[in-house]
Amino acid sequence: MDGPDSGEPNALTIEAWCRLAADGNVIALERLLWVHHSRLAGFARRKIGTDWQGRIDVDDLLQDAYVDIFQTIGNFAYHDEDSFYHWATRIIEHRFIDRVRSLRRKKRDAGREVTVPDRSTSRHESFLDRCFRETVTPSRIMRREDAINALMTCIAKLPEDYRLVVRRYHLEEVPLSVIAADLGRSEDAIRRMASRAVERLTTCLRNASRYFSSHDAP
Repeated sequence: MDGPDSGEPNALTIEAWCRLAADGNVIALERLLWVHHSRLAGFARRKIGTDWQGRIDVDDLLQDAYVDIFQTIGNFAYHDEDSFYHWATRIIEHRFIDRVRSLRRKKRDAGREVTVPDRSTSRHESFLDRCFRETVTPSRIMRREDAINALMTCIAKLPEDYRLVVRRYHLEEVPLSVIAADLGRSEDAIRRMASRAVERLTTCLRNASRYFSSHDAP
């Protein structure tokens, strides 16, 4: 795909990636998400604000939105350099509203406050440390924020069954026996699926590390 190999992408490159992504080019969409991740994360944090802090996790919200972005990118239309950002923020906002409604229902049903467990690191960071230490470290290969950004994008483009297992087993750390029972499959089948998902994500992260390393070059 055409585009510069280093430095921040210019407006023409962003436009090219937008038009390619809308036509189904996965590489272009990945690069758009990588470029816009910091702004999108900032938007998500502002939506959560103080009212929902501790009850809605930024990374979890973005992960859901990234899946929607991959699934609905065909509906995106380019107008200007900020078109993709504004389109993506609408998806994040819809996901945020869904989360708020779900939490309110749970609170009514349980009669108590629903909170996100206090964690020194996010689920995605913990997943990186457990399964991808050699893929994304040391920091000269990929900065921590870039690695989390890339991991979210890589998870979003997994097949649905792999993505579900990654979420429940690797991110939420639900026991294999529970996942197997919920999905009506054997524990060995879930374990193999989780392993294959990690293999796919490892390949994806290695490709991403080349992109981020080239942009970090002086």
